Amino acid sequence: MKGLTEKQNEVYSYILSHLENTSRLPSLSDIASSFSCDRRNAYEFVSALEKKGFLKRDANGKIMLSDEERDRMINKRIEKGDGTVCYASIPGSKDGYFSLSIFSDEMKNIGLLPGDEGIFRKTDKAESGKIVICSIADDGSKLLRRIVIRPDGLAELVPENDILGKIVTNNVKIEAVLVEVRRKISE
Repeated sequence: MKGLTEKQNEVYSYILSHLENTSRLPSLSDIASSFSCDRRNAYEFVSALEKKGFLKRDANGKIMLSDEERDRMINKRIEKGDGTVCYASIPGSKDGYFSLSIFSDEMKNIGLLPGDEGIFRKTDKAESGKIVICSIADDGSKLLRRIVIRPDGLAELVPENDILGKIVTNNVKIEAVLVEVRRKISE
């Protein structure tokens, strides 16, 4: 990955792998244990990745993937079409389905939380009221929103989070529709 030292690249690859396997980012203790270092060194790796734009902190100070890295991962899954996992349990699923770990709290008011696994169907159309992965053509960043089609033809992209505002646009590109949510329960 551009701009990373060899060790930072190893740590970041580990973070992504951990996220794929557990639907959560590893703790500093997880990183320290995996790389036989102390928590301070693990913190320094995470801080370096944050400074280089691979990670960021949310409003509560929790580390998460940067918007660019989240978009890159979403695009990677969308481009695959049938994704990393094809769920035969979804009626009619042959292709066009992919799974994606939820990385943000954009939809927390409806119980869709970071760490949940969303099953999406790749499409460029959605009915009003559906939860979609979409982008606004002006900036191209991916959003997870409820889409509401207004009578005037404009689309409202509504987050299910009281601190985020809705976006009204006529320039939305739908990439996928949420069809199922799965949550891992820790023992």
